[in-house]
Amino acid sequence: MLKIDRGKRGNALRLAVLFLVVGVLVLVFSVFFELQVAAFVGLGLTFWGVVFLLARDGKYVESGLLDGTAKSAYSTFDRVIRDLKFNGHGYFIPPFSRDLSVPEYLKNLKEPVVFVSEKFDGKASADELAAGKFWSQNAGVFLTCPGSELMAQMEERLHCDFSHVDFEELLEFLPRCLTESFNLAQSADMSVVEGGVCFEAKGLVYESLYRADPPMKSVSLLGCPVVSAVASVLAKASGKTVVISQQVLSPGDCGVKVLFNFVEV
Repeated sequence: MLKIDRGKRGNALRLAVLFLVVGVLVLVFSVFFELQVAAFVGLGLTFWGVVFLLARDGKYVESGLLDGTAKSAYSTFDRVIRDLKFNGHGYFIPPFSRDLSVPEYLKNLKEPVVFVSEKFDGKASADELAAGKFWSQNAGVFLTCPGSELMAQMEERLHCDFSHVDFEELLEFLPRCLTESFNLAQSADMSVVEGGVCFEAKGLVYESLYRADPPMKSVSLLGCPVVSAVASVLAKASGKTVVISQQVLSPGDCGVKVLFNFVEV
C-alpha cells in the first residue's frame, strides 16, 4: 500500500490547530471579561494559526516562475521538432526499475525517455537508449521526458518504485499525490478507458503552457511537466509504451483532460 510521508505536514497541522484553538479560546475569554489585551493576543494567535495552516512546512514558488522556467525548455523542444518537421507523436518509453542491477553501460535505460517520430512499431532500440543517443536510425529523436524529475520526486516521496506498484492502486493514488503532496493541481482524477487511461485535472499549475501564442507543438506532443510525468509513470507501471493521443483544455477552471493510449508491440 502506497503512503504519503505526512510527518512534516502533520507537525505543521497540529501546530496550526493548537494556535487556532488557543486563539479562539482567548478571544472568547476576552469578550466575556472585556479584556482588550487578551483580545489582541487571541487575534495574534488566530492569525498565526491560519498562516501555519496554509503554509504546512512547504516551500512555495509563484506559478508564473514555474511556467517561465518550463517555457524555455519547451521552446528548445519546439525548435527541434519544427526543424525536423515531425508531425507524429511522442512515445513515452517505459524505463527500467530503479532497483534493477544493470551494468554501467545500461544505466541510461533507467531514465524516462520520449521518442518523437512519425512512425513507431512499439519497440525502441535498446542499444540506442543505452548509449543515450539523441538521433535514432528509426527516423526520430530521443528527448528527455519533461516530467522525469517530477516522477523521480514522487517515487522518493512515496518511497516506492512505480514499476512495482499495482496498476489499479496507482490510478487511485497518483491523483492524490499530485494534489495533496505536490500541490500541482487543485483536483485530479484518473480512470481506465478502452485502450488506455483518462486523466483530468483542474487548477493545473502549468496550464498557461497550453495557452501559449503561438501554440507550442512540443506541449501537444509531450504535455506539460505534470502530464508528461503522468505518462512516464503509466509507462513504467504498465511496462508499455504510452502516447498522448488527446489533450483538451478547460480555460474556465485551468483544467485539462488527457487521453493516454498504450502502444501494443
